[in-house]
Amino acid sequence: MARHRTATSARFIPNARVGDYRIEQELRSEDTGLVYAATHLVLPRRAAVKVMHPAHAYMRSLAVQILREACVLEALSHPGVPRVYECGVLDDKRPWVALELITGDTIAELVANEPLPLGELVTMLKTAADVLEHAHARGVVHNRLTDASIVRTPQRRAAFSVRGWGDVVAHDSNLAAAPHGDVHDLGLVAFRALTGQMMREGDQVSQLAPHAPRELAILIDDMIAREPSARPSAAEVLARTAEIIIVEPPRTSTSEIPKPIEDTPSSFTIRIHASGTHG
Repeated sequence: MARHRTATSARFIPNARVGDYRIEQELRSEDTGLVYAATHLVLPRRAAVKVMHPAHAYMRSLAVQILREACVLEALSHPGVPRVYECGVLDDKRPWVALELITGDTIAELVANEPLPLGELVTMLKTAADVLEHAHARGVVHNRLTDASIVRTPQRRAAFSVRGWGDVVAHDSNLAAAPHGDVHDLGLVAFRALTGQMMREGDQVSQLAPHAPRELAILIDDMIAREPSARPSAAEVLARTAEIIIVEPPRTSTSEIPKPIEDTPSSFTIRIHASGTHG
């Protein structure tokens, strides 16, 4: 009978063990490690297990960074931030961290074919800004927010969640502009979600998306301003999105639309007989 052993020198394969988790599949590769979908051996829990990349096993500073990231995330108690379940170290001294597995559609997937509906865009901005405001107030920045980082999560505590905190860092006086970098990145995500294209130098939402409410267009333009000092804080973005009201046009159900007469099957005919006659 084969035994499942913890691999220590290569990528994990399905059914490999990391702590008390059984690997299902590899999800993605991040700068600091590989992320796998996994299932706990005892608890009814699925998790995203991040393991330091085997090629970096000799880098002690990176191992310390991964464990430090877990400690920072543990301190961010917010419904839009993945929870830390546990962490450990493999036999070859590589650290691993089990995080809440965030499922759903990323903004990148949602806007692949068409812009995001205005109501959903405002909800995304509001939720993501709330996450960033919570982190910034605790001296933490995401540091690399993209349209693949924000996920619409069905049946979760928040409408959207922010994943990919692998580059999370604490900011200080030497990184005073870092929180505004997060806001700028969120503005770029909103720009693409609204206009359907990547921002180029000199682009403005107010010109490219005339259908958008003026308050929303101005907010996104402010977020992507060149000068960090001109950008609003995450708390200001949250407050301004709360004042934006989107009225979506009513949708007409196709089942309520009567079929035209030509949709009647051609084999069906109606005969009208004159009184006293037979056909």
